[in-house]
Amino acid sequence: MPRGTSVRHPLAGLTLDFHRLGPLQGPLEPWMCAELDQHAAQVCEGIVSGGADLNAGTLGTYLHGFLDGCLERGWDSDDAGYDWETLRILAICRLAKERGFVR
Repeated sequence: MPRGTSVRHPLAGLTLDFHRLGPLQGPLEPWMCAELDQHAAQVCEGIVSGGADLNAGTLGTYLHGFLDGCLERGWDSDDAGYDWETLRILAICRLAKERGFVR
């Protein structure tokens, strides 16, 4: 995660920050595409299995809950490359863009 990025941003703000990293801007390496697809599928399943629709609100709520859990476990975005948490956040941001929830 870029230094100075607040993990408390709303969905649109965080997606914009991650878009600047590069992986969401153009073609992805095959390994990253597979990882992001798998994370996105798990996120979607987690939301809809609880009886909710996948929309900007539920995805934003999921993102905030996920980030709160990361912070409670002591995850530090400043020293993370493409760790599990960063890949999950990238997948959420990519999903938000693909579904038209953010620009």
